[in-house]
Amino acid sequence: MAGLLAAGGCGSGNAPASDRVSTTPETTTTTPLRSTSEFAALFPGGPYPGPRLTEIATEPPIRVRVRRGVDQVTVEAEGALRLRGDVGRAYRYAAPLTLRRDAGAWVIRDPAGRGVRWPVGTLRLTAEGGGPMTLGENTYPATLALTPRSGGTGGDGVETGTFDVVNHVPLETYLPGVIERELYGGWPLETFKAQAVAARSYALWERTIAPSRHYDLESTTASQVYGGKATDTRALRAVAETRGQALAFRGRVVPAFFSSSAGGRGQDATLAFPNRVEELAPLRAREHGSWDRQSPTYRWGPVERPTATLSRRIAGWGQRRSHPVAGLGTLARVEVAGRNRVGRPAVYRLTDTAGRTFRIDAESFRNACNHTADGTIPLEKPTRLLSSDVDIAVSGAAVRFTGGRGHGHGVGLSQWGAMAMARAGHGYTAILDFYYPGARLARLY
Repeated sequence: MAGLLAAGGCGSGNAPASDRVSTTPETTTTTPLRSTSEFAALFPGGPYPGPRLTEIATEPPIRVRVRRGVDQVTVEAEGALRLRGDVGRAYRYAAPLTLRRDAGAWVIRDPAGRGVRWPVGTLRLTAEGGGPMTLGENTYPATLALTPRSGGTGGDGVETGTFDVVNHVPLETYLPGVIERELYGGWPLETFKAQAVAARSYALWERTIAPSRHYDLESTTASQVYGGKATDTRALRAVAETRGQALAFRGRVVPAFFSSSAGGRGQDATLAFPNRVEELAPLRAREHGSWDRQSPTYRWGPVERPTATLSRRIAGWGQRRSHPVAGLGTLARVEVAGRNRVGRPAVYRLTDTAGRTFRIDAESFRNACNHTADGTIPLEKPTRLLSSDVDIAVSGAAVRFTGGRGHGHGVGLSQWGAMAMARAGHGYTAILDFYYPGARLARLY
């Protein structure tokens, strides 16, 4: 989703006229400036509908992948750890434990260095007495599940010797660990409450996408940032005071996407996330006014990148994603091929020096520009593209990005905008009404 950059100045006072919040839901249109259906042929496939409100009567568990493809972990706890395999009884070991995967079995070593092999699949760890467990710099509540990864060709299921670590945790326990990582501690409580509802709604939607998968969400900006057990009192209070509340539209939970800053104009969810989400009125692009102008990335640039290296990054991203842009040679021109109804780029057209053209949605273009392909050096923060709402000029050996707006995909809530609205006296329900027009607040449990 989005993490924040550096803290910017904070202000308050009366909102400018263009930023005043209406209590009347925005009138939406099925014919935006450039219709979403215009791009449908580019993005074949089916979207993921949100879960029905009637399907969620109690607090659900969430599975968050907190380590991906690791070959060893050390898990600490205040007391002993209890380990359980796919079947059979649980075993008690003194902490800390070091665990690795070898030839279809877990190799477990206790503090004295004594080792045991356990030939089971997924291994589940809990702290005796229900306390948290520490993994590296993070502390996690509830359960850690270690699941072996498979590789090989042709789907033969050969183990790679690596595994994922997934935190199984109740939703309301998970959320404070998101809120305190996504927002600055000094921001108003109403911003935290708006973020809590958005994060809860998003998590409920994500857990329906691939129920057969061994996790629901990532702990990074690929989903929403999660740092484990929370200590921030404002985050804990915001989650407690909005317990069970989610955004709903036509009887389903809305995937309440959010980003750091939209730079004044938002993006349609169906254009930012092709094939992932249905066409929903609350997730259509809209003018944000200047609510997020205090963001340090409200405007950014210039950023200059070598043409040859950038071209390889884009093609490498295309190869990884099986996208036609994998055939891109050296960039010669980048043009906006379609805009959403508020003027934000939705699709780019890339032309290389051989005259070949490729169409790519704007958010994928940003990800491709930031991709670390084979033979390319990972990008430093100042040279990454912060959003796809930017002016682009190719000039020989360099590509210049200017007039950048915002940080992130621009769908739904702007975190900096929510902060400014709260400082101007708006409550979390008004903030949610502004960023997700037409959605209603529903208490699920």
